[in-house]
Formats: sequence, C-alpha cells, structure tokens
Amino acid sequence: MLPVKKEHAEMAAADETALKWAKADYVRPLTAAGHPAVVLSDSDSDEYDGSSPLIGSERSGLPNSKAGSSSSFDNGCATNSPLSSREMFGQQSFSAMGSAEKSLLAMPPHQSNESFLKAYEVVLILDDRDTFGPRSRRKVVDNIRSQFNIPVEIKHLPVGDALWIARHKELDTDYVLDFIVERENVDDLLGSIKDNRYKDQKLRLKKCGLRKLIYLVEGDVNTVDGSESVKTACFTTEVLEGFDVQRTTGYADTEKKYGHLTGSIIDYYSRNFSAGADTSRLCVTYDEFVKRCSDLEKVTMSDIFALQLMQVPQVTEEAALAVTSLYPTLLSLAKAYTMLDGDRRAQEEMLKKKSDMVNTGASKNIFKLIWAEG
Repeated sequence: MLPVKKEHAEMAAADETALKWAKADYVRPLTAAGHPAVVLSDSDSDEYDGSSPLIGSERSGLPNSKAGSSSSFDNGCATNSPLSSREMFGQQSFSAMGSAEKSLLAMPPHQSNESFLKAYEVVLILDDRDTFGPRSRRKVVDNIRSQFNIPVEIKHLPVGDALWIARHKELDTDYVLDFIVERENVDDLLGSIKDNRYKDQKLRLKKCGLRKLIYLVEGDVNTVDGSESVKTACFTTEVLEGFDVQRTTGYADTEKKYGHLTGSIIDYYSRNFSAGADTSRLCVTYDEFVKRCSDLEKVTMSDIFALQLMQVPQVTEEAALAVTSLYPTLLSLAKAYTMLDGDRRAQEEMLKKKSDMVNTGASKNIFKLIWAEG
C-alpha cells in the first residue's frame, strides 16, 4: 500500500486532471517544444508488479507536471511542432518499473554492432478503411511523405487505425513496433460512447499485444452536444485505463501528428536499439501480428463476460481483463464467492486482493451485481 501522504498526492493529481478535462478549453500540457507530451510507461505491460500507482504521472501516461505549458491553441488543441523522442516521451517513464531495462519497449531483432537505422526503415501504416474527410487516402499519404520525408503505406489492419513497422533493409521482413493508434473524430466518438463500441475498441487494443496504446481524438469536443460525455471518456481512457490520449484540430493536424509521432518513434528506437536488444521483448513480424489479431475476431464466453463487467461502475477495461483472466466465466466467479462461506466483506474485497488492476469500488460493485443481487 502507498504511504498515506503519497496516496493523497496521487488522488489530488487525478482530481486535478479530471477538473482540467471538464473545462471546455483543456488540452494536455505541452513540452518545451510546444507539442503534447507522449509518455512512455508500462501501463499496458503484462509485467506490472503493483509497485507503481495505478493513477499517476508515470503509470497513467500523464505528462510530467514540470513540462512546459505555454503554447498556442486552436479550439482547445495544441499546434504541432517537431520534437525529439526525449521531449515527446519524457525521461520520467523509465522510473515506473524502477529500471530502464524494464521500461524498454519491444525491439526488432538485432545483430552485434548494428545500428537501428542501418538495419531498418520505419514505415507508418494506415488502415485502408480509415477516412480523412474529402481527402483521398493517397493524398494523405503524399502529404505525410512530402512534409516529413517518411515512408507511408496503406494496409488492411486487423486492429487500430495506424501503427508502425520496422522493415529490415536486407531481409525485407516487417516487424511491428510497440505503438498503435485508434483514431476517432469527436462525432464518431460520441456515437461509439452511446452504443458502447468504444469500450469494445479499447478492449481489442488491450488484447492485441502492443504496449503503447494511443487514442487520438480529432476535432473540437465543444462542438458536439454530448461534450461532457466525450471529456469524461477521454479522462477515464487516459487516467484509469493507461492509454495515451492525443488531440488534434482536424484532418491536416492529424497528418502532422502522425509525422511527428513517426519521427519520435524513430528517435526512440535509434537511441535504445542496442541497449534493449538483450533485455526487451522481440517485436513480432507483421504476419504474426495479423494472425494473433485474427483470433480477436473469435468471440468467446470470456469476451462476453468482460464486456458485461465493463458496464459495472468503476470497472475499466484493465480491470475487466484482470477479472476474466482469473475467472473466465460468470459461473467460475460465482463459485469463487461461494468458497468464502458467506463472509460478505471477504467477498466484496476478493477481486481487489486478487488483482492490483481492480480497485475497491470495482471489487465491491462486481460482487453486488453478480452475487448479492443475484
């Protein structure tokens, strides 16, 4: 358990962030370069050991409070400008698990004395179903290529709207880097909130195996009737569920965002390629990634149970997945409650004690829904 003073500080930080999301003109703090910070963290790691708080600047993906905050805004969204991955990702990320080695993302295969840029070319991949208003996909690709001098391709992605591959220059093998983007304009996001599609989208991203999950919200949230619902969704997606929420003003701004993210990802892998070669997970090939994600299309009883749990107050995607990893079906969870011989307090606290991903309120609410009111 966190010391009382630190726990209070973390709660205060979360409350402050909630207040900012509630304001009409909120945008996440900027780095000195004037671009929204993207913080590398272990929020989506299967290796999380509970030593870091669930809510906090390192674990949640929130930017460091010391990051610069003065810049120009357009409809509540920051303007884009080039920056290094140190500025984009921040150095505080490496303290989340206590060491740089544990914080390094998956790396493509590495030969001794081989530099990243000598061996690989980073390619931005856009989903062939993603639209950019009146712009054709080919025009979007040409715009990003010409502005940022980076290769861009269009493929039928099994999950997400954009990701990055490292293509080996000699073997021509594609390895999927540890970043993926789900892009929603504010109108579509509001619609997906109403019919719960956005929860299913985030659940699929959580299960795809990539660690750095970016949720890109496009447009001015104040222009939709349900702006408060959108702001609340952005807040919970970032602070409680560990996604990195990014915002852009529109199509052109999104193109720039993809360009800056690509440059920062290249910089990150260039700096960490040698150091992480022996300590990091290996990136899967693109074909392996597609095969892995194809299994996500198969709906299991556990998937249905997870979606049901996500309707319970305070149960996030992470919490639902944690519960279903322990108890794949409602019946198996109900049986676990019966083993506690009617000890209501023990039943209410059971899931919290089983997993750091389930907070006290969620543990209690799940018990009430499944057992006490059953």
